[in-house]
Amino acid sequence: MPYREIIFEKNQPIHVLSRAVEKRKIFEERTDCYKFIFQLYAANIGKPAFNLWRKDITKAAQSLLEGENMPSNFIIEEHSPLVYILNFALVVNHYHLNLIPRVENGVPKYMQKLNCGFAKYYNLKYHRNGALFGSRYKVIPIQTDFQLDAVSRYINVINPLDVYQPDWREQGLKDWRRAFEFLESYQFSSFPEMIGNRNSKILAPTEILEKYSFKRKIEDQKEYLNFIEDFLKQRLISFHPLFLEE
Repeated sequence: MPYREIIFEKNQPIHVLSRAVEKRKIFEERTDCYKFIFQLYAANIGKPAFNLWRKDITKAAQSLLEGENMPSNFIIEEHSPLVYILNFALVVNHYHLNLIPRVENGVPKYMQKLNCGFAKYYNLKYHRNGALFGSRYKVIPIQTDFQLDAVSRYINVINPLDVYQPDWREQGLKDWRRAFEFLESYQFSSFPEMIGNRNSKILAPTEILEKYSFKRKIEDQKEYLNFIEDFLKQRLISFHPLFLEE
């Protein structure tokens, strides 16, 4: 659904999908992925600091993912967070987010800052001009707990598997154990948070994640791990819920 047709209600989770133009593979290089991770954080509270090219953005992004505070000279803080981030995943030529607006027009403001900020970096690095992302990102309001859980699985498991094995939807997974190990080690999604292996600064505070069932107790994490293992063992050829149109 085009974002201009959406009324963003406070506290309502939404699923956001934004694709690069020309099917450009913008997340092939790890340094670009880490830059986007940094931008996920920076766009929510302000903007990157000046002369940022002199600083180690990869190390800063890794620190954010590891739950460490960002050095004050990396970001110019301008406002309180625009959104809560529940889930994220970077997938070769697009990305997925699960957001909750915190302020009026928080989602459109955040998406504009996120896409424009990363595009500026990317175009400068690769000597190109013009828009990097499509003019309209897709937005799907999440109405039920079932839909919220399905979207979380879609973002954290199904899409990162496309990075691990691009043909898995048609051919099936070749090795479910290696697929699971990939999901555990893939830094550019929130799957590590889902299984309790990471506590990054990117995602919403613990009390928000707990409210939306993303911060699980140890017993729940074990149950979730078993569920994901069973899902991978089934070697599903495709998974495409009607409400998650690509």
